[in-house]
Amino acid sequence: MRFILKFLGWLLLALIAALFALRIAAWTREDGATPPSTTSFIATRYGRVAVQISGPETGQRVVLLHGTAAWSGFWRDVSAHLAGKGWRVIAVDTPPFGYSDHDPLARYSRVQQAERLSDLLKATGPATVVGHSFGAGAGIELALNDPGQVDAMILVDSALGQLDPAPRESSAADALNFAPLSQAVTAATITNPPAAGPILRSFIHRKDAAAPWLQTLGAPMTREESTAAYAAWLPNLFATADGAKTRTRANLRQISVPVAIIWGEADTVTPPAQGRELATLLRARSTILLPDVGHIPHIEDPKAFLAALETSLAALRDTKGE
Repeated sequence: MRFILKFLGWLLLALIAALFALRIAAWTREDGATPPSTTSFIATRYGRVAVQISGPETGQRVVLLHGTAAWSGFWRDVSAHLAGKGWRVIAVDTPPFGYSDHDPLARYSRVQQAERLSDLLKATGPATVVGHSFGAGAGIELALNDPGQVDAMILVDSALGQLDPAPRESSAADALNFAPLSQAVTAATITNPPAAGPILRSFIHRKDAAAPWLQTLGAPMTREESTAAYAAWLPNLFATADGAKTRTRANLRQISVPVAIIWGEADTVTPPAQGRELATLLRARSTILLPDVGHIPHIEDPKAFLAALETSLAALRDTKGE
């Protein structure tokens, strides 16, 4: 028994040492990253939000919201396609990701992200909002709180988390509010370059689709203090008691803007059953399931996704105010 305890003690020390080394490595490589020359910044109450704007100024506006740890660069092909079709495209870097300002007060809750979007849309004008994965939560929250700014919504494999949760925070969110722990976890996973490939592949069904996007994914992660900023955001991934309206089915049923849904049929992160429930709760105008596609349709099968996106936009066209 003494040998087992000693072994476990050494194992724990080795784990702590490894996490510490990874955190030091993150500090070393986060020496600054320059945003793309096409980046614009829009002021909000919580700091500047970086956006990529394309398409004619007179086009109907569409806002693209990414998922966890991604940024506007993940929408580059979608942005180019929509801009070519005459849309005014605004692809957003939702803080702390991409090139948006890191908030020193870590105001990254779903409610606060929706408030950022509200400020952004006050500057650009109302738009159709396309929200992928975790990014869809802030978009729906905005639509519930300020529907006049959202013409319509397209939800792509949305990750809203547990609906109607217990009235207290999750234990994971509580634990990750301890900065040394959250920074160690982040340095070992999200901002750790060798982990990027396995993590991205775990989200998708077509595993070979990951490789062309790894450089794009990692580009903003060499910004100063990226690991600290991502770690400050991390508890929100597990939050359940943040006061967001989107936590309850009753509130979701109150949405007034038209909604369309696109979902990967092979999604194991947010299974299609979640998409079907959302379609019912939000009275979706259309629901499209993409076969042989997982959680990130726009990189796994771009052709099928763009076709579904155009079909969804057509289904929602001219429905505002009905």
